[in-house]
Amino acid sequence: MEEQICVFDDVYHEGAAHSQAEKEKAQAFGMLARMKVWDRPKDADITLHSTEKRYEPFWHLRAVRKTRYDKKTCYSIALANPHIQSVEVLGQSCVPDARHMLQLAAIEHCSGVVTLSEYFDGMQRETPGKVLLDYANHFANHVIETSSEPHFIVPVVTASFLMQEMKSRLMKPLDADEILEDLIEVESITLFYRPMYAFDFVWKERHGVIEIDGLNGRVNREGRMLSGKLRALGSRDALFDLGVELASAIVPGGGVLLRMVDKLAK
Repeated sequence: MEEQICVFDDVYHEGAAHSQAEKEKAQAFGMLARMKVWDRPKDADITLHSTEKRYEPFWHLRAVRKTRYDKKTCYSIALANPHIQSVEVLGQSCVPDARHMLQLAAIEHCSGVVTLSEYFDGMQRETPGKVLLDYANHFANHVIETSSEPHFIVPVVTASFLMQEMKSRLMKPLDADEILEDLIEVESITLFYRPMYAFDFVWKERHGVIEIDGLNGRVNREGRMLSGKLRALGSRDALFDLGVELASAIVPGGGVLLRMVDKLAK
C-alpha cells in the first residue's frame, strides 16, 4: 500500500497574503460591527496583533472491493406455441406451468469490482470532497518524509478512522447464496498538507482573524488562530498507524479479507 505525505507549494506567499488580509481587515469583526453607523471599524484604528502560517491536513484514500459469488435464480420463459407439452433443454425435459411459462432453475456465477476514491478533511470540518479534489488536481505538491518546522496541524481524522469509513462505504450487502471471494484492497493513503495564513487584527481590544488560503487566495473573514495546535510533522509511522485491529487482516462480522497492498509484507 502506498503511504505518502504531500505538502502543497505556496501560490500566495506571505507578502501577497498579508496584502490581501489588510484589504479585508475591517471585515474581521462581524456584521454587527460593520453595520454600526457611528462606531464601525476603520482601517486606521485596526492594528495587526500576530500572524501565523500553518499547514492544514486532508486525506485521500483509494481502495477497491472485489467479489465473486453465486446466486440461485429462476428464468421464466413464455412459450409462444400453445400446444407445447414439454421442452427439452440441455438434455432435461421441462414441463410448462399453468401460465404456459417455462421455469428454468439456474445458478448465476457473478463477479464485481467497486472502487473508492474519497477525500476527507483532516480537521473533521464539513469541507466538500470536490473542494479537496480541486486542491489535489490543480496545485503542485511534493512528497516529504518528515519536517522539523512547527507549522503542521495534527489531523483529528486518523488513518484508523479512514479504514472504518472505507469499510462502511464498501461493505454493502451482496445478494448472494454463496460468497466465493470478498476482498478489499487498500491501494493508497495520502496525507496532504495545504498552506493557510492567519492574521489576527485588534480593534478596540477586540480580536478578529482573517484567513488567506495559500493556494487559491480564498478569504475567510471568520478565521481562527491555531498556534496552540501547531507542531512539527512528527512520526510518519504514527500518522499512518492503522490500528491493531487490522493485524488479523479480516473485516469483523463478515470474514471479508482486507489486504493492505504491500503493507503486510513489510
